[in-house]
Amino acid sequence: MSASSYVDVHTHLTHEKFRDDLPAVLERATAAGLSAIVVNGLEPLSNKMILDLAVQNPMIKPALGIYPVDAVHPFLPDGFPLEVRPFDVKSEIAFIRDCAAQGLIAGVGECGLDGYWLDSSTAPAQEQVFEELLDIAKTYKIPAIIHSRKLEKRTFEILKSLGVEKANLHCYCGRTQWALEAAEKQGYWFSIPANATVSESFQKMLKILPIEKILTETDAPYLSPQRGQRNEPATVVGTVALMATLRGITTEEARDQVYRNYCDLFGEQWT
Repeated sequence: MSASSYVDVHTHLTHEKFRDDLPAVLERATAAGLSAIVVNGLEPLSNKMILDLAVQNPMIKPALGIYPVDAVHPFLPDGFPLEVRPFDVKSEIAFIRDCAAQGLIAGVGECGLDGYWLDSSTAPAQEQVFEELLDIAKTYKIPAIIHSRKLEKRTFEILKSLGVEKANLHCYCGRTQWALEAAEKQGYWFSIPANATVSESFQKMLKILPIEKILTETDAPYLSPQRGQRNEPATVVGTVALMATLRGITTEEARDQVYRNYCDLFGEQWT
């Protein structure tokens, strides 16, 4: 990879909104200067689709995971607002572990804790799955890509207690001071989504986090810089330009720094 590459470390290209034009989306990403797109899994179907995509396109770096809501599907009440398909959680954890052992994946994720969709009754089950997935990441020395919505403090407690070192907090929405402490003391990375151009909280993170701990993501198709539009990996270019402005550096310096950060976390060679 080139030192001048852009990266998207958290996206969901298996989403149905990419069903009809994924090749064009990837072409636009390449034209924008991206060399790595970390596609994150949520459950068995998306995990298997990601492995197939990675075989077809070397730009795609597979991360397999279990989204917190999916992780506790047996405990969800009737009428739960999200569609969740039942599956054997233990078998999927074993599958992810096997893929990690074979060196087939770049990271474990999406995984973590959720206090937005889920109430405290699911906390034990959420934490059990989260800790098992973190163990896979730790054992095979690959990053954990983490969802921490409304449970940021507890997420940090678990990461610290387990001695996890390679952790990226995706779309972190907790207290900025907590993020700063986690980056400085635990060495965690934080990926900033493309809607930072319209979000003061994400702009604050771009300004104050250690620059060597900042990554770019899209969470596509979500979190577009343009409200109501589908997001896609090429929009990380705007986040890098914003970071450059906020930090008083050139766009090239910001791009190279983010790419170096990606290499540090994912074990890629920096050239």
